Amino acid sequence: MQKNRTSAPLLRGVRQGIALFLTALALWIVYLTADPAVALEKLKQLAQLDQLTAALVNLELPWDTQPSTPLWQQVILGQSSLLAGAAQATPAPVATEAPQPTATPQPEAEEQEETPEEPPAQTTTAPDGIIPSTLKATDSPVYATYDTVSIRNYTDYTLDVKALLEAAPKLTPAQEGPDILIYHSHATEAYTMDGTDMYEESDSYRTLNTEQNMVRVGTEMTKILEAAGLEVIHDTTLYDYPDYNDAYNRSSQAVKETLDKYPSIRLVIDVHRDALVANDGTIYKTVAGTVENCAQVMMVMGTDSLGQTHPNWRVNLSLATSIQKALTDKWSTLARPIALRTSRFNQHYSTGCLLVEIGSHGNTLQEAITAGRLFARTIADLFQKE
Repeated sequence: MQKNRTSAPLLRGVRQGIALFLTALALWIVYLTADPAVALEKLKQLAQLDQLTAALVNLELPWDTQPSTPLWQQVILGQSSLLAGAAQATPAPVATEAPQPTATPQPEAEEQEETPEEPPAQTTTAPDGIIPSTLKATDSPVYATYDTVSIRNYTDYTLDVKALLEAAPKLTPAQEGPDILIYHSHATEAYTMDGTDMYEESDSYRTLNTEQNMVRVGTEMTKILEAAGLEVIHDTTLYDYPDYNDAYNRSSQAVKETLDKYPSIRLVIDVHRDALVANDGTIYKTVAGTVENCAQVMMVMGTDSLGQTHPNWRVNLSLATSIQKALTDKWSTLARPIALRTSRFNQHYSTGCLLVEIGSHGNTLQEAITAGRLFARTIADLFQKE
């Protein structure tokens, strides 16, 4: 405090000297210009010089060259020794980072309900040990053959295959009403499970699942025939369940009723599959050979050999020979030899009835579907030719 009082006279002397200097400067400017207005303007410009103002203030106040407080605060503090001392004792504020703006919390997105993924489809693989075989006629006397048509004769009848083929009835579409009836006396028959073609067995190689049994094959055949413009009735009744032994009696009644209701029907097809097992238990499957992933087909034709009424069995057999010829002309080993049996197999209701076995239980469903489609395409071509 003592130091401030002793230096005050010196500061007053400096201020007075500056005042005299400014007065002399003003008079000099007036003298030079002899124009009071111009002189006043010059004095205003002089007062606005930042260097002069800063120099005068520096002489008056002992502030820092790099002040940490605003200029107006330093002027006030410089005019009071008490405040100036307090200002020196007060530490300069520590610079702090400006607070970062707080992000406005966004509302949580509503959880979308996830669609549960379907579990992968179960698959299986056909067992090893199933023997593929392409079945053909041999030189045995049990086979009657002409051109590409062969008949395996299980009866005592003598056959003239050439005459049968020449006498074959023509297939013509109906003017009105359905053309074809497809049904399954043994609908629950199924194939060897493979890939995604799996099913719950109702018995060995049988199932009630119509996507895996003979109904599925009939459905695929129906699609081909309908695409060709033919009208088809597909009877999907499981006639062999729950009583297998009475299946033909039940399906026979259904065939009769359908033919009575729709006399326009030209062709009746009972679709089955075969079963090929050797004495040692080895399972065989039929393969077309000329078509990839395809089973063979076999038509089974009935007779009156057991004394049952069936007067037109030769007409039906003739029709089968014409279908056999059409099949073998396109795919030489797709068709097995026709099997001529002693039973009549519900074929006594019409001259256009036949039974076809699509593959065997050793085949897969996909092999059977391929064969069924080719058989149906051949039938459709026979209708269209007429």
